[in-house]
Amino acid sequence: MNPSNRIRIPKAARSSYNPNRPLEKNTLLLNQVRHFREVEKKLSPEQQSGVNFDSIKTEAQAAEYIQKLTSVLHPKVKKAT
Repeated sequence: MNPSNRIRIPKAARSSYNPNRPLEKNTLLLNQVRHFREVEKKLSPEQQSGVNFDSIKTEAQAAEYIQKLTSVLHPKVKKAT
């Protein structure tokens, strides 16, 4: 990689993620959860998370929900041996 093409991304502040922070105080994360919920509605029942959307109240719960859906939408591919 050419060093002149490198893009530096600053580390996020420690306060940028607070697992106990109410989701309603993080508009970006709240909108991501809403978006994932709309995507989930289109999945087969076997692929759906089973998470009650209204039960997601904190950033930690949102992160867990997003991780579940991401693992369904982007499953790991096993390497051929």
